[in-house]
Amino acid sequence: MRLINKRMATLGLAISLCSSVYAQAADSVTFSGWGGALQDAERTAYLKPAEKALGITIKEDNMDGLAAVRAQVMSGKPKWDVVELASNDCVLAQEQGLTEPLDYSVISTDGVASNFYGKNWIASNAYSTVLAWAKDATGPTPKNWQEFFDPSIKASRSMYRQPYTTLELALIADGVSPKALYPLDIDRAFKVLDRIKPQIVNWWRSGTDSAQLLRSREVDALAIWASRVEELKKSGENVDYTYDHALLDYDCVVVPKGAPNKALAMKLIAEIMKPHSQATLVTLIPNPPINVKAYDTGIIPADMAATLPTAPANIDKVVFFDPVWWQGHQAEVQRRFDVFIQN
Repeated sequence: MRLINKRMATLGLAISLCSSVYAQAADSVTFSGWGGALQDAERTAYLKPAEKALGITIKEDNMDGLAAVRAQVMSGKPKWDVVELASNDCVLAQEQGLTEPLDYSVISTDGVASNFYGKNWIASNAYSTVLAWAKDATGPTPKNWQEFFDPSIKASRSMYRQPYTTLELALIADGVSPKALYPLDIDRAFKVLDRIKPQIVNWWRSGTDSAQLLRSREVDALAIWASRVEELKKSGENVDYTYDHALLDYDCVVVPKGAPNKALAMKLIAEIMKPHSQATLVTLIPNPPINVKAYDTGIIPADMAATLPTAPANIDKVVFFDPVWWQGHQAEVQRRFDVFIQN
């Protein structure tokens, strides 16, 4: 009898241990982001606090965009639970059935503008394209978009080597109201862009390239991501920029179709969108919060808030990028843009 009882006890312990291991495996979620400095900051601002708040383990991975998400979903065994994508990719992923609907009974949108979330996605952090210039340029430099697209101002210029944001800025310079920006008048935008094409000495491909162009004074003025020019200012460079009619875009988070831990994924996204998490991120990397309540936490210093496009003092100055419009037109516009800059 003692032997039987001992065996039963051993069996019970084994079952208990297996159950414990299974519970630990189930109480985990995998977040896949862009890697680099952004994901390092997200680990501190989002992931570590969420682990503690939810009592789970958050695993990490990196990805290179929508193609990677599509491959996992099509395999039938996706390993990621939450993925961060560019705004237009979030919209496309939803249209192609690659993502799960978000549970907004779990994820709060309090403090999040309605244009920052959709059925299957929600913006996680923002960035903006602004006009920047060298304050020590030898000649006159444009300080607003109208001047930037005025060929009579003989300054060397640079713009992003992509049609999105570039065409929007051309139309804004030509007097189109931000509220009437979409659908884009493509013909008009290219005509405006053509005015200054001889003065565009470089079409930059990356944020690093754009910052170096201004640092080296290869250009007098350029369209650039605000975080990049702010870094230059902090390093002592004699440059400046304006948020007036800056173009605001964002990254967003999604749950891949068939994600193994969908319920926990919703809870993680809820943590990411909390004001405290959003505020902490921008103190680590200059990607502004989406949730405006982040500015009420006391975490973001007033002098920093003054430089952020989503801050109450700046939000009315910016123009919102529309990824939905671009998703239906990007292929045809991209072909035309590529021909334009090569000729």
